[in-house]
Amino acid sequence: MNDTNWEGWYRQLLAAVALLAAPAPDQVAWLEKHAVPVDEIALNFDDSAVMARQLGNEGWLTPEALSELARIDDLLNHLTADEGSTTWTAQGLRTHALWEQVRQEADRFLRAQGETERALPLAEIIR
Repeated sequence: MNDTNWEGWYRQLLAAVALLAAPAPDQVAWLEKHAVPVDEIALNFDDSAVMARQLGNEGWLTPEALSELARIDDLLNHLTADEGSTTWTAQGLRTHALWEQVRQEADRFLRAQGETERALPLAEIIR
């Protein structure tokens, strides 16, 4: 018997992608509200995207959606490779071209999922 809450995982993923798609000022405000560093935006996505393949297997995500999520993940990995700069600061979030690409890809994913309401996720930070 499978008791996995697929809808819950799907909604969590959408919320994480909504945070990636949000305008930089909204992202910075979210970070300040929850008193967390910039990398928490990417970690939030990582925590949710871990179930993407299974969501695809269960029919919640199409192969195209999985490809879009992989593109977002690749962009975040490129940001990580650029760790020595201001990439992982509020200023980097506002000005770095890769962050803008992440926002565009995340927006594309959400539109493809039919998501027009984009509430930012509640923070569930474990310290």
